[in-house]
Amino acid sequence: MVDLSEADIIALARASGVVIPPQLVAEVGYSINGLLEALDQIDIPGLDAVEALPIIIPTGTALRS
Repeated sequence: MVDLSEADIIALARASGVVIPPQLVAEVGYSINGLLEALDQIDIPGLDAVEALPIIIPTGTALRS
């Protein structure tokens, strides 16, 4: 997997409504790229054969934690 660039990280953060201070972009990038690399190592047999289920929340109901 190719590492995310600083521009990628800033764009993804902006898209999620997160502001990363410029002096922390490199550190956040290092952490995110490390996490993505670790997640890429997880191999669950048969996971690709399972169809994802959409989460549908009926209008007018609240989630409870």
